[in-house]
Amino acid sequence: MLPAFAEAVRATTQPCTLLLLIPPLAMAVITKGRWAPFAAICVGAVLGGWLFIANVVALSSAQLRLSGVLVAATIGLVAAAPTVPQLAGFAAPSAQTGAAGGVAFVATLWWRPCAGVELGAILSGARDGLVGQLGGITAYMLGALVPVLAAALVIRAIDPSDDNTRRASWVAGGIGIATAAALAIGRHDELVTALTRWSTS
Repeated sequence: MLPAFAEAVRATTQPCTLLLLIPPLAMAVITKGRWAPFAAICVGAVLGGWLFIANVVALSSAQLRLSGVLVAATIGLVAAAPTVPQLAGFAAPSAQTGAAGGVAFVATLWWRPCAGVELGAILSGARDGLVGQLGGITAYMLGALVPVLAAALVIRAIDPSDDNTRRASWVAGGIGIATAAALAIGRHDELVTALTRWSTS
C-alpha cells in the first residue's frame, strides 16, 4: 500500500491530477480546513476511486454536464452562505461536511489519471479480485489528497481573519466553479486531453 500512496503523491505534481484535486481543494479552503469536511473529502474520494477501478460508474456526456452544474452550484452556495442570510443553511457544519464529501466523490468520477506502475497494477488486479484491491486504491486516493491535507493544515496554522477567510473562499470557490463550469458546457474531453498532454510533455 505504501508504494501506491507514494506514487499518488508524485502524481499530484502532474496536470492530469488537477480535475481530481481542484474541487476538493476549493472545499477545503471554503470550509476553513476543518477536519470533518476533510474526512468527508477522503471518504468521498476513496468511494469514487473504488467505483472507478470497479468500472461501476461511467458518466455519459450528459451526466458529466449535469455533474458540472451540480458541483458548480454546490461550491457557489457553500462559499456564499456566510455572507448571504438566505443561504445560512449551507453554512451549517453538517451541510458543509456533506457538500465537501459529495464534491470530492464527483470529482473522482471526472478524473482520468495518468496511470503509473502501482495504479496500473491496481486496475489490472481489480479485474480478478476487486475486494483485494480496496487497500491499494484507498492508499492511492489518500496519497492523491495530500495537497488537500496540506492546504487544511496551512489554513489551521495561519488561522486567518474573517475577512481573509472570506476572500480566500471566493478565490477558491471561483476556481472550483470555473473548473466545474467547463464540464457543464461539455469541455471534459478537451480538459482531459490537454491535462494528459501537459503531464507527458
